[in-house]
Amino acid sequence: MKTLNTAYRIYSYMVKTKITVSIEKPVVDNAKLALLKKGRTLSDYIEKSLRSLSTMAVLGDLCRELNLDCGYISREDVEMNRPDLTGRAYSEKEVREARNDRITRIS
Repeated sequence: MKTLNTAYRIYSYMVKTKITVSIEKPVVDNAKLALLKKGRTLSDYIEKSLRSLSTMAVLGDLCRELNLDCGYISREDVEMNRPDLTGRAYSEKEVREARNDRITRIS
């Protein structure tokens, strides 16, 4: 499992709730048939559609589908983890090494 260097993690332990909606029977039957061919359920489709209304939920779903342990790094965390490059002129090689080190830390 890939892990991002993050300060927070996303956990999702959701309790399911039943809802009642009124949709014409032929529409429901056609949707169920189309989703059955894709190996999905109507409930799953509706839930994902409702989740797409929330950006955080979409990002959480994407992280789970990619098997990433996602979270978000604050601006302060980024600044704290930057190497101190002040005080002298650095060569291109030293800058590249600092960048590679940063990539290693966040991978």
